[in-house]
Amino acid sequence: MLPYDENSYSRMLEGYTVIVATSGSISIYRIPDLVRDLRREGAEVIVGMSQSSAVMVSPEVMKWASEKDVVTEITGRIEHISLFSENPERKILLIAPASYNTLGKMANGITDSVPSLFFSFAFGHGVKTVVAPAMHRSMMENPINQENIAKLKSLGVTFVDPIYDDEKAKLSGNAAIIDSLCRAVHRDLYGKRILIVSGRGEEPIDPVRSITNAGSGFTGVWLARNAYRLGASTITYVGNTQFDLPGYVGYVEARSMDEFEDKTMEEINKGYDAVIVSAALPDFRVAERSQRKYSSDETLKITLEPREKLIYRVREKFRGKLVAFRLTDDLNEDAMAHFDGKIDLAVVNTYDHDPFGRVRNNYRFVWKDGSRFLENAPKPMMTRMLLEQLSSMI
Repeated sequence: MLPYDENSYSRMLEGYTVIVATSGSISIYRIPDLVRDLRREGAEVIVGMSQSSAVMVSPEVMKWASEKDVVTEITGRIEHISLFSENPERKILLIAPASYNTLGKMANGITDSVPSLFFSFAFGHGVKTVVAPAMHRSMMENPINQENIAKLKSLGVTFVDPIYDDEKAKLSGNAAIIDSLCRAVHRDLYGKRILIVSGRGEEPIDPVRSITNAGSGFTGVWLARNAYRLGASTITYVGNTQFDLPGYVGYVEARSMDEFEDKTMEEINKGYDAVIVSAALPDFRVAERSQRKYSSDETLKITLEPREKLIYRVREKFRGKLVAFRLTDDLNEDAMAHFDGKIDLAVVNTYDHDPFGRVRNNYRFVWKDGSRFLENAPKPMMTRMLLEQLSSMI
């Protein structure tokens, strides 16, 4: 198995074979790195190359990246059939980079190159197809090309939008491509609307100072990514994070506890199937907030009073599935009782070591009729398993 960073992958392509078909584009220099990332996500990868792409990057480089023989021509082994005919539900065709020429061939049934020939059989055989275009921006926006893309989309082909940079339509990032590949084959949360409340909450003391909890938002980011990978139609993130959120996530910034409460309750009114509260939120409010900035030479005495938990306010108006995280020193505590039975699924974790950011931890999922223990799990894997459990309850 190719070594991988456990904080960057949730292994959602394990058991799948991704056939990467390349066409002539300068972005082909990115493909060996993409192939390696696909393998780190768990996939077996086989590369097929058009003649023009094989001139730009040697097939030997692709063989090194995939550790598999590379297809550069169709022989008596009829590779365009043999690669896809067995277990088509476990195969994904990725055409990347997809040139203007290749898109035209795919849309109009022309099969005189490896990518277009692969597509002709694979798509007709029920194999999920993902396309990542890369070309000059004017070519991408050409009405004929847009018509070809619209036709392919209408037939069920998934597209990963390019990144526009001046006059270029560059190949999308590896993470976005991998997310789309996972989404093409996983349906656990298909069509569901997921609201994630994550990050760290702040309780103001004066106009510039606040009390806060430790929290990076890393768990929330991976909840969002894995929800998308599992097919969720709408993903909204309320809170804050030190990490980048993908463009498919709706972001509603909140930092103070008042913002967390107001914006979460506002979002709930838009209709969601599940709300997941993983945020590190203060349990207290400052009894008397100062309207002026305290001086550094003052001695302060601050009175804190209990604050109603956000999940209780959510439960008053929300009838979908409610998930809450519980940080404690006892994984075996009765988490459902701790939340007064107001939630549907609890995620219990401990603070024996620093639980925040890119770390492993022990977790216990608890719901009305059962529980599940995860030992020393990284957050990408934990959030994937949590969402899979949630999907069985929605």
